Amino acid sequence: MEYQALYRAFRPQTFQDVVGQKHVTKTLRNAIIRDKESHAYLFNGPRGTGKTSIAKIFAKALNCRFGSEGEPCNECDICMSITDGSANDVIEIDAASNNGVDEIRNIREKVKYAPSEARYKVYIIDEVHMLTTGAFNALLKTLEEPPGHAIFILATTEPHKIPATIISRCQRFDFKAIEINEIIGRLKYVADSESLEYEDDAIEYIARTSEGGMRDALSIMDQVIAYSNDYITVDDAVMITGGIKSEELNDWLRLIEQKDSREAFITYHRFIDEGKDPTRLIHELVYYIRDIILMKHSGEADEDVAFYHTEDKVLYEMIDVLNDAMVMMRFSVNTSVHLEVVIVKLVQVLNRNDQAAGTQNVDLSHIEQKLKELERRLANQPQTNAAPVQEKKQMRNAPSKGFSLRQIEKVLDHANKEDLVKLKDDWPKVYQHVEEKGYHSLRSLIKDSEPVAASDTHVLLKFQNDLHSDLINKDEKKREELETLIPSIIEKEVKVVGVPDSSWLQVRHDYIQEKKANKEKKESSNEKKPSDVAKEIFGNDIVETRS
Repeated sequence: MEYQALYRAFRPQTFQDVVGQKHVTKTLRNAIIRDKESHAYLFNGPRGTGKTSIAKIFAKALNCRFGSEGEPCNECDICMSITDGSANDVIEIDAASNNGVDEIRNIREKVKYAPSEARYKVYIIDEVHMLTTGAFNALLKTLEEPPGHAIFILATTEPHKIPATIISRCQRFDFKAIEINEIIGRLKYVADSESLEYEDDAIEYIARTSEGGMRDALSIMDQVIAYSNDYITVDDAVMITGGIKSEELNDWLRLIEQKDSREAFITYHRFIDEGKDPTRLIHELVYYIRDIILMKHSGEADEDVAFYHTEDKVLYEMIDVLNDAMVMMRFSVNTSVHLEVVIVKLVQVLNRNDQAAGTQNVDLSHIEQKLKELERRLANQPQTNAAPVQEKKQMRNAPSKGFSLRQIEKVLDHANKEDLVKLKDDWPKVYQHVEEKGYHSLRSLIKDSEPVAASDTHVLLKFQNDLHSDLINKDEKKREELETLIPSIIEKEVKVVGVPDSSWLQVRHDYIQEKKANKEKKESSNEKKPSDVAKEIFGNDIVETRS
């Protein structure tokens, strides 16, 4: 007999064999025992949690002549034919490939005929959310007035795509992700049944990697067995899944704890060179920091564990940083860049905590007394109008995030309309040239950029993503790559400066206001208006100047 994959060989054949869905199996068994079956069911839940398996078990239990307590016997002709898929009265349909109106009309025409051998005709429609609107409408009529001998079981991972009119005519069962301990127990049962040796840590790692899906867990285990020659080790499991061993992960986090960014970057790029997936790595980081928190509170952690002396609130903030990065990586072309930034952000979280702790240890009582004395003296003095130019300088000299006001002003001081118009017209060519050169990380970096000012020597780019603006200003390598490509398009060698879209309007307004204040000091007759200055820099677009 040819080899069967583990998830097929150990597919549950009775309700009792099903792992982790007791709320579903108990309800269905009781319905069979009390003869209160519904005409339509909706099974919803993550992949690999037993939806189709329970549907087939339910079909067997409904039609088995020798079943007891709501369980099929799995020995009679009907049970065996349903198990091997040859039963004429149990029809499985894959809606992903049979999603048209004609397929559903065919069901409507045949459903009215009585079953040939079994008690019920059972239609199992998998991935039902893939049906077209017309197919759903055709199915709705059958669900409204079904014949007494027909039962429909609809399975899906995306119930929000199913019309409410269909859902309201079904008994809905929400399948949950299977708990890790239940997956571990099932994997050990499978390994013992197959006479396989294993490490407990390897079974636990496979269960955690499956993320609540039993089918995924068995598939990973099958792959590890093939690789490790019937002995399941944690090293082989890590190798197959592209993860990292806990020891290596702990050493990596120790580098971050010590704020050794250089070595942390080197270690990270070694992981990437070994073929590790950045998305998988960031998941591993979240789980490991979670484990550190649990070990600290349970007393299992020791001095060798990373962040042993770090406060929980700091670890919570680090998890928030990782979760935000996971969301951004889901929609990013270059996921590796995000994880590089995460390393820097984690170090910054630690630095902020150290600074806050240092501030708490300093006695500031004498400074507070001096401030109160100054406030008292100022209250007794007459009010004077502060110079607007000085206020503007203070605001301009305030620390900014992700960009340099001095660099932006250097561009705006010499900016002109002609260079800006030419650069805007040719900017798609720059992006196309980056793609042709194969600079994938640079392509994802400038895909949301737009020139907003230009001169003979500088270009100011506006970025929709604040992170991209920060990277183009701080990453000298990426900036030089872009500066090398631009002359081949616009025939000018320029320096690139980035500004985030969220700050650009305020920066432009402040610059125009400052120019206006400086112009008002001059009493020449040929003085230009601030609006003329703005038009020279930004073109004839509407520019509002406020006093």
